[in-house]
Amino acid sequence: MMKVKKRSDLREDFDRRKLEKSMRKAGADETSARLIAESIQKRDGIPTSEMRKHVVQKLTEKNAKFGQDYESFKKPAAAGK
Repeated sequence: MMKVKKRSDLREDFDRRKLEKSMRKAGADETSARLIAESIQKRDGIPTSEMRKHVVQKLTEKNAKFGQDYESFKKPAAAGK
């Protein structure tokens, strides 16, 4: 299974469905979200910050608003932080 590198340097399994879902929330169509996620899936060990930049770039190419909306999403803080 492909891994992504978190900011904390931990490696985590890549969850393609989670990535696709977040792109869909930003307005991307299902096909675009799937194709972008597939392009990420080929890059084992990619830092999540680099993955995010790649997704923003690809969504912006489709529609500037989609890229902006995706970029504005913030992951909720973990409990206790």
